[in-house]
Amino acid sequence: MGKRLSSKSTVYLIDGSNFVMRFGDKPFHIAEEEFTDWLSLARSTELLSNDEFRVIFDGPCRREKPAGQGIIVYYTDSEPADDYIVETGAFLTGAHSRTVIVSSDNGLLARAKEDNVLTLRCEAFFKLVQCEIDKKSR
Repeated sequence: MGKRLSSKSTVYLIDGSNFVMRFGDKPFHIAEEEFTDWLSLARSTELLSNDEFRVIFDGPCRREKPAGQGIIVYYTDSEPADDYIVETGAFLTGAHSRTVIVSSDNGLLARAKEDNVLTLRCEAFFKLVQCEIDKKSR
């Protein structure tokens, strides 16, 4: 994927555990909450207002409140999150839904590319989304 976000409606499948571990310096459950709050800010921008963010975390459910409009949080329990992300990405892409997998896990990104699913590294996604949030607050 290029170095910009698309204006086309997009489903972002986000490797939540990978993302939070890259940027979080707080206890994991607090970092999860802050991440979904940040995604809510992202959805309030003009460019991302019609997008859907599906955040996939490894392990059992740890969330008690809804994440917000257009943000869906999944916990994979005993299924590996990577498998869920790649399978969902391939399914949505095959159904002609613009889908982007967000992760910095090289193995996951390689599997996604094999299935012709668009990908974006966590760091690039963060910078691009934060730029949109910053534009809105000016």
